[in-house]
Amino acid sequence: MAKKNERAARHAIIVDMNDFLMDYAAAKLGAQPDLAQQVVAAAQPDLTGLDTLLKDDGVGRRTKYLDVAAGFLRDEADADEADTPHDFTAASEALAHEAITYLAQHAKDFDRWEEA
Repeated sequence: MAKKNERAARHAIIVDMNDFLMDYAAAKLGAQPDLAQQVVAAAQPDLTGLDTLLKDDGVGRRTKYLDVAAGFLRDEADADEADTPHDFTAASEALAHEAITYLAQHAKDFDRWEEA
């Protein structure tokens, strides 16, 4: 049961991270029907491509993705293993890459403004 809850929590944070990033990208670049695809393309092969797309010196990448991932991972670690050391930087990067992969697979779900 705990693994199922962990998977659900991880999925929820990935969706939240992508929501935050897409809202930020729409604010910076304007709502566009293919914005999620642009974000995904910019994040390949690594997330620093978002800095160029968003023209924000990494603010969006750090605050809308990596910091959100790190906060989730810290909360999860405190709940599970308070005394175990963690490399939150590497884990945050890994979660961010997982989130970008999810965004690529569900791009249309995050281009909500098309429906408005």
